[in-house]
Order: sequence, then structure tokens, then C-alpha cells
Amino acid sequence: MKTSRIIFAALFALAVASTSCQKHLDIELPTSPNRSATDNAVAENAFNDVFKQAEDGMEMAKSTVEGNRASYSSLTGVATVTIDPYDLVTFPKTITVDFGSTNVMCNDGKLRKGKIIIVTTGWYRDSGTVITVTPDDYYVNDNHVEGYHNITNNGHNSAGNLNYDIEVDGTVTTQEGTIYWHSDRNNEWIEGESTVFNPWDDVYLVTGTANGTNIAGEAYNWTIVSPLRVEIGCKWVTKGVLMLESGNNQLLIDYGDGNCDGLVIVTYEGTDYQIYI
Repeated sequence: MKTSRIIFAALFALAVASTSCQKHLDIELPTSPNRSATDNAVAENAFNDVFKQAEDGMEMAKSTVEGNRASYSSLTGVATVTIDPYDLVTFPKTITVDFGSTNVMCNDGKLRKGKIIIVTTGWYRDSGTVITVTPDDYYVNDNHVEGYHNITNNGHNSAGNLNYDIEVDGTVTTQEGTIYWHSDRNNEWIEGESTVFNPWDDVYLVTGTANGTNIAGEAYNWTIVSPLRVEIGCKWVTKGVLMLESGNNQLLIDYGDGNCDGLVIVTYEGTDYQIYI
């Protein structure tokens, strides 16, 4: 089964774009949305990490009970994966990814400790599968991640594409403070599903909203105004529009027309700023 992790680069890109506006274009972005964009990116990346480890754990579990050997970039040699019950057909199933109680350097260069608990009603690609992922005293690069991550496989839609509803609710505690984050998304797998052994041709359309509270205690809201096109083979979001609202301020970011070029347009107070991220 091909790894089908969804790379949510959009919010991180906006965090970079926001700071780039100040640094390179010498404009004064207000503190609230700039802080919110940065903290949202931290939370987004932390829960991305939880999902990535959970997905790798599920694939390792499936390969193990099938009697196959598999290698995963962040789990092999550093985490213990247990499966209960230990078979291919009995569900619900609990899969535990255990990094231990002290920091371990993983193959992707990140420090991790703690556990990730996965309770699933089926395998990831099976229609109707509901997966609940819960970090248990889990840290990545010393950031404490708490909460839950729910994934529902809705099967194929009318366009013939697999799509998943994804809900995240939790906190990330850093050395600076605690970020609260909630996200409701739908991820539609529009290209690459059939090429099982090539994840790099996967393309997703991401829709939905997010909200939270930044380290300074300021509330913010994200809205995907136009679906984000996320191509696994490109490190940037290539298309779509996001809106960030924090306090009385609003930022709009347009990722362009589908080119993998890192060019975005940030609109603030009626003025457009062209930025390469």
C-alpha cells in the first residue's frame, strides 16, 4: 500500500510569507496575524508529524502481519510498533508506536519520545475506515503534542476520487507557551491513487477551516477560500486561496495558478504583495 500522507504545507507557507513581507518588502504587518500565522504553522506541523508517524505505524503493522519486510524513514530501528489483535481481519484494532521515554533521533532528523496510539476500524485505504490517533506523552523536537486526530475514509466521491475528512483538536506546548489548534478539512486524492509504489505523483485538493489561539492568547481563524492544490512532488502549495483573520486584521494569500514556483500574492489592507517563499 502506497504511503498517502497529506503534506499540509499551506499554513507553514503563509507563516513564511508573513515574515518575508516584513523582511524583504519592509511593510508593517500587525503583530496578531503574524504571530497567529507562525503559531498555526507550528501546530500544523506538529499534528502533521503525529499523522505521519501513525500512518507509517499502520503500514508497518499491515506489512508485519502479512509477513513482509518494510522500511519507513522515521520508524525503522527507533520505534516499537505493536498490533492488537495481531491479524489482518479483526477490527477495531489498536496499533501503538512507542519511541520510548527519552528522546531518540529518528531517521528524518527529528527528536521524538512518547507514544502514538492508533485505534482503527479498518486499513487506511478501505472505504468507511475511521482512524483515531492520540498522542500519549508525545514530544517532537521537545514540543509537547496533546489532543486527537480523527480520519474518516469516505470512499470514492462522484468524481471517482478517494476523499478523507480530517479533524484535529489539540495543543502544542513549546518553550514559548501553548498553542491551541482545531482543524476540519476534507482531502480529495485527485491524482496518483493507482500508482501504488510512487507517492511522488500524488495530488490532493484540500478544503476546510481551522481556528485556534496563539501563544499570546489571541484567537484566529483560517478559511480555505479556494481549494488548495497540494502536490507531493512539489514543496509548495501550487494553487488555492487562504484567508487568515486575527483580531481586526485580515490577510489573504493566493498560491497562484498551479505552477510549482513558490510565488504567492499576500493581500493586506487592499494592497497586494508578490512574494517568493
